[in-house]
Amino acid sequence: MDDLIVNDDPGNRCFGCSPHNPAGLRLRFARSGPGAVEARYTAPEGLCGAPGVIHGGIQAALLDEVMGMAAHVDERGAGDERLHIVTVDFRLRYRRPAPTGRPLLVRGRLVRREGRDYFLEGEIVGEDGRPLTAAEARWRRTEPRSESDPRRRPGSRS
Repeated sequence: MDDLIVNDDPGNRCFGCSPHNPAGLRLRFARSGPGAVEARYTAPEGLCGAPGVIHGGIQAALLDEVMGMAAHVDERGAGDERLHIVTVDFRLRYRRPAPTGRPLLVRGRLVRREGRDYFLEGEIVGEDGRPLTAAEARWRRTEPRSESDPRRRPGSRS
């Protein structure tokens, strides 16, 4: 992980990627190829579902974050516009238990773009290199809403 992605905006309170959210995952990403990123993560025991196994919802959050960052990295490589995207489809396959307390590699990559849609793949990989959890997702580019937009809900980050 040589090409670290710095994401230290103090206004960012994202559960997955913000270093400023004490209750969050605090993921740190690095570019690993064109449209691809990875993060190393060791889940504390407090994030277990079954004893010693990362809760399935936390695994989904890890994968959602890494795939979203892969879409952002791809777009930044193509231009300077700020990308506003949301997950519209998400498919997850739990293959093997993902352990708490052990270092894991979480990878995401852009497979293709079609119009406003981004198609991505991700996986959580164990210390032995075997895939533990796999995901596929479709994200969609949206138009940013201004602070004065009446459709904007109070407190939303849209």
